[in-house]
Amino acid sequence: MFIQEDDLKLNDWQFAQRKYLPYETKLRLSRKRIEEWYENWAGNVYLSYSGGLDSTVLLHMIRATIGDNVPAVFSNTGLEFPEIVRFARKAKGEFAEIYPRDKKGKRILFKQVVSEYGFPLISKETALKIQKLRHGNLSDRYRNYLLNGDERGKFGVLAKKWHFLLDTEFDTSEKCCHIMKKDPFKQYEKESGRKPYIGTTQDEGFMRAHLYASTGCNVYDGKTIKSQPLGFWTRQDILRYTVENNVDICSVYGDIKKTTSGMYYTTGEQRTGCMFCAFGAHMEKCPNRFQRMAITHPKHYQICMELKNNGVRYQDALETCGIETETWEQNGQMNIMDFLA
Repeated sequence: MFIQEDDLKLNDWQFAQRKYLPYETKLRLSRKRIEEWYENWAGNVYLSYSGGLDSTVLLHMIRATIGDNVPAVFSNTGLEFPEIVRFARKAKGEFAEIYPRDKKGKRILFKQVVSEYGFPLISKETALKIQKLRHGNLSDRYRNYLLNGDERGKFGVLAKKWHFLLDTEFDTSEKCCHIMKKDPFKQYEKESGRKPYIGTTQDEGFMRAHLYASTGCNVYDGKTIKSQPLGFWTRQDILRYTVENNVDICSVYGDIKKTTSGMYYTTGEQRTGCMFCAFGAHMEKCPNRFQRMAITHPKHYQICMELKNNGVRYQDALETCGIETETWEQNGQMNIMDFLA
């Protein structure tokens, strides 16, 4: 077994230093971690492949470093952009497609998860706190901490502005991520014995960055055994690698271009997770992901808006959280750009 002491736990300065390493150094370090993971498990590994930018870059690196025999495993939740599904199925080398299923082997649908547990709103962390407070068997001390904090401070406390979600007719939940994505991969690992590469980067939120800082790239034991060779990469690193290596990406991202200051950006979608997921949508400027979906994928949009929990439509739940779901055109109002023209 390879034991990299620096990878087992990074303190703040180490993580900050690794994030700002020269691009070429990041490349060498990531390739080394890919090789170490493969050799440690005698090749019995796989890539958790989403068809998104990060996992597409990691797939390209694995193919260039190891070869085509590492399976790219795609979990088809039924919530991906149709373009992503078509793109993922064209992955170079060994490929496998899995689905979320119940204990009887029957495929699980997102509407079932939403109906039973609630809508994915605000963030995974916030949704989990709301689930705990609404349905968990919590001690008075822990409940008070989640609501108000205590002598230790307020880190991890439910923000006051989301307290209203504790009393809504509809539920809020993070469980869709576990049921639709994580569980199928756990089942695949159980059946195959393979250990995963995961294309997580440090730009994917505070919690993931904090988790990477606690574990490093390759985690060989514990509850979650995984390799995240891009854990210290930024979005700019991903886009630069894509351009410099002429990596094909899904059409839903549009083109990769550069600003006058030299920053890379995509002209299409910025993220391609589950189409119906609202995590982070409250922070998006108009047109947000749902407003864009209404124009680019109207059939998916209609299905999404009509999903229900406790009799409440998803569209109404989104708007309760301040997430707009319609454009001016949908409301029959004049487009301001037409007026200015």
